[in-house]
Amino acid sequence: MAGTEETLPGGFIAEVVRIGDTVRRTPPADADFVAGLLRHLAATAPGVAPAYLGMDDRGRQVLSHVDGVVPWRDREDPAFFADAALSRLAGLIRAVHDACAGTGLAGGAETVCHRDLSPKNTVYRIGPAGPVPVALLDWDLAGPGRRIEDVAFAGWHWADLGGDADPAELGRRCRLLCDAYEGPSGGLLPRPELVAVMLDQLDGTWRGIDAGADRDRPGMRRLRAAGAVEAVRGWHDWLRRHRTAVEAAFGTA
Repeated sequence: MAGTEETLPGGFIAEVVRIGDTVRRTPPADADFVAGLLRHLAATAPGVAPAYLGMDDRGRQVLSHVDGVVPWRDREDPAFFADAALSRLAGLIRAVHDACAGTGLAGGAETVCHRDLSPKNTVYRIGPAGPVPVALLDWDLAGPGRRIEDVAFAGWHWADLGGDADPAELGRRCRLLCDAYEGPSGGLLPRPELVAVMLDQLDGTWRGIDAGADRDRPGMRRLRAAGAVEAVRGWHDWLRRHRTAVEAAFGTA
C-alpha cells in the first residue's frame, strides 16, 4: 500500500521512513537552504541527489526514493570501498561542486559542500566493475565551503584508520580520489592541505558528538553510546602519528 510506512535502517540523527516512492524524514535545521539546494541539483546535476518534493502534513521533509543499496553497516562489503567505487564517488562530488560553484547558494565561498559524506549516505548500484555510487543522501549539513573539504571528508570515511591500518593505503586512496575528482587537467584541489583538513575534521567530529551528547541531543547521545567519540578520536590520534607516512604515499610530503 502507498500509505504504509517502512522505517529505513541506519539513521542515528533523523527519523527516516519510506512511503511508496517517497522518503519522509525529520527536516534539517536549515530546511529552506536544503530545499533550494536539492531543487538546484535536480536542475543542474540530475540524479546526484534525491528530488525535493515538499513537506507532508506531519512536517516531514518529502524526498524521492532513490533505488539502490545503502551500505549502512560498517564495512558491510569491501566492494563498496573498491577503487572503482572511489573513482565514481569522486565524480559525484565533483558534479555537486561544479553545479554549485558561483551560485547564490555558495555565497562568497568556492562551492557548496555536502559535509557529511559517508557510505551510509550513499546509494550504490551494481555495475560492470561492481557496486558504484550513484547518488548522495542526507544533505542536512550542506553549506558553503571549499572543494577540498568534501574530498578530505570522503578520504577518511572510505578508508581504514586506527589500529594496524596501513598509512600508505590511506595515502594511495586519497591520491586516487583527488585524481578522479580533478581529471586530467588537475589543479582544482590544494593537495598539500588535505591531511591537515582531515585532521581538523576528525577532531571537530568527535568533539561535536561529545558536546551534542552533553547538551542532551538525542542523535548525539546515540552516537556517543555507540562508541563514536572514542572511535573518531582514535582515528584522529592515529592519523596525527602517521601523518608523514600518509603524505608520502599521497605524494605531498
